[in-house]
Amino acid sequence: MNEKIIVANKGLVKAEFAFWVGEYLDKFYDNLENKKIVGNKCPKCGDVFVPPRKVCGKCNIVIPLEENWVDLPETGELINYTITHYKVNDRSDRKVKKPQIIGIIKIDGSSTGLVYRLLDLEPEEVKIGMKMKIKWEENPKGDPSDIQGFIKA
Repeated sequence: MNEKIIVANKGLVKAEFAFWVGEYLDKFYDNLENKKIVGNKCPKCGDVFVPPRKVCGKCNIVIPLEENWVDLPETGELINYTITHYKVNDRSDRKVKKPQIIGIIKIDGSSTGLVYRLLDLEPEEVKIGMKMKIKWEENPKGDPSDIQGFIKA
């Protein structure tokens, strides 16, 4: 008779990985590394997408990769938000001491919003429509974490 020994360990596993995001987001992340925001503009309806996309959802046309890029400011308007007592950037369900505020910010000049943490604000201060500004990482590397979050402008 063969005996099997089964060992189970509980815990988190940290895994480093890389993946390709495509040509449009690649250009977006390259600009983040230089603390710049770029979007792309639909040549038919004029909507500006941040982050950029290949196809306009309204017109269903391909936005050419080498055309229609728009430089945008690092300011925007808070269009929606939520307050949570749980970590949102960790794969655990542990509560946090101070609630985190997650917002959708429409960058000025764009038609879409970015989802990031709102920083240096108390929950009672947050209002839809308030002006926000990007808080950059000190040493950007060309990925979404180059933006720490948004602060009140």
